[in-house]
Formats: sequence, structure tokens, C-alpha cells
Amino acid sequence: MAYDLQLVPEQRGLYILVDSKFTKARLESELQAFKEIVDDKLAEGIYLALFERDKGFVYFPEQQCNIPLNELKPLIQQEQSSIGISSPGATRIAILNLLILQWLSQGEPQTTEGLSIASGASYPTVFNTIKQLEAENLITRQTDRRVSLKRFPVNLWKRWVVESEARKSVRFRDISGQPRTPEDMAERLKKLHLQNVAIGGVFGARYYYPKLDITGSPRLDLVVHGGINSDLEFIKKLDPALSPIVNVVEPVNVVVHFLSRAEAMFIKDSNGFVLADPIECLANLYQGGLDYQADDMLSKLIIKCEEEKEC
Repeated sequence: MAYDLQLVPEQRGLYILVDSKFTKARLESELQAFKEIVDDKLAEGIYLALFERDKGFVYFPEQQCNIPLNELKPLIQQEQSSIGISSPGATRIAILNLLILQWLSQGEPQTTEGLSIASGASYPTVFNTIKQLEAENLITRQTDRRVSLKRFPVNLWKRWVVESEARKSVRFRDISGQPRTPEDMAERLKKLHLQNVAIGGVFGARYYYPKLDITGSPRLDLVVHGGINSDLEFIKKLDPALSPIVNVVEPVNVVVHFLSRAEAMFIKDSNGFVLADPIECLANLYQGGLDYQADDMLSKLIIKCEEEKEC
């Protein structure tokens, strides 16, 4: 906020801490310590407030900043709405995936704030994840503090995918004995025009790597933009005979994965299918036991990206 206010010195800034463990006294102490090391005029324009999701504001500096709380209600309601759709399940793997997608697409380096917004993860989570990646010598920092990956961290990414709780999924099996093909169910999904459901796994991987060495699709992997409690009623429209199963060793027809980050980053191909990003498709392949095909796809994506960087 101090950096932002340097660009617009006549403005004031209100920073709202959500579900913070700071007490009001500790907050005031920290703010005072901060103001002692910055320019006086800048310090006078920065205010902090405490907000708890189940209580609302527990501390608001109305008198100090001379801003009536009721005048901020429209803005606060908007902020509360954005707080409500944050992604508590967004973890370091979500942040790493975003950095990898940026690396693959040769996009611009990203800010900590940008990664926080895109992933839905908290600022400290993003900061600590970047620190972990720096310790592995994987991060390049720009002079403006934006970051990017030096290379695809294959072993680290695989380990984090395996360890991550973000790989929770729901498995469905056809109980009629006459299951529809994954291709047929994909066509049915397309006709539902759902914005929060994409196709991953083998079906999606073929879009990014047409030479994927596999005949047919053993199952349909779907990626839902949301958490484990997302509405899955659409499954019955793909095939009424699909029933959820718990046993992980049973063969399945459909597996639903959950993408908890703030931005889904789905795309639509020329045939109208909504597809998950290539890194999510890769994770689906590994989870499905298709390690050979996933390794092949991963190596080809890395080679292609490195060749393009050299051009």
C-alpha cells in the first residue's frame, strides 16, 4: 500500500485484515512501528481495519481516518463478496501450476499479488511458496520484484502433486453394464454449456499433445472449478447409470477432480469442448496410472517450450 500511495500521494489507503490473529492493540503497535520508518505524509494516509467473516468489522479506524463507516458499505459489501469466493483449498501446488503455465506460454513474470488473486491463495502462502522455490534455485526475480520460473521443476512438481490435498476427486462407475463411451459423454457435456466444468485427462491431453501414445480413452476425467462440495448433478445428464464409488481399485468410467484456485483458465477448442489447462491434464494422467504417457507428454512440452525460447 505504501508503494501504491507513493504514486498517488494525495490519496489515502485503508487495509482490511481478514480473519487476522492480531489483536487491536497489537495491530496499532505494528502500524505505529511501520509509520516510524516511512515518510510522515505517507504514514498519515495509511489505516488498518480488522474484519472477521463471522462477525464483520471488529475494529475500524473511523475517527482516525475521518471516513464514516456507512459511506464505505457499498465497497465493503463488494469486498465481502470477493472474500466469500476466495479459495481456502488453494495451496502451493496451485501457485506452482500458475508459474508453470506462465513458463510454458512464455508469458510475463508475475507479481506476488497477481499470483494471490489468480490462485485464491493468501499472500503469505504465495510469499512462502516463492521462498521455497527460490531455495531450489528455480526462481528468477525482476528488478520490480516480479517472478518467473527458470525451468520446469519436474521432480518437485510431481512430489507436490502427490502430496497435495488438491488432488481429491470423486469417482463414478456405470452400474448398468452398458456404459457410454467417454467420447459420447464428452459430447453430452458440451451440450450442457457448463462454464465451470472442463475436460481433462486423456481427452484434454490430446489437445495439447496430439501424439499421446494411447488408444481410446479408458475413462473421462472432468475438472470442476470449485471445491469438493460443488454440485455434481450434471453427472446424471451424462449417464443416469453413473454411481459414485469409494473403492479406489475398482474400474471407473468418470472421475471428477476439483480446481480450487480463483481463476479456472479453461479454454475452448475448435470443436466447442471446454478443456482444462495442460498441467491439470498431466496431473490427471499421473493420477490415472498413465505414467509413461504423462512422462512422454511432459518431456515434449518442455522440449517445445525450450526450443521456442531459443528462437
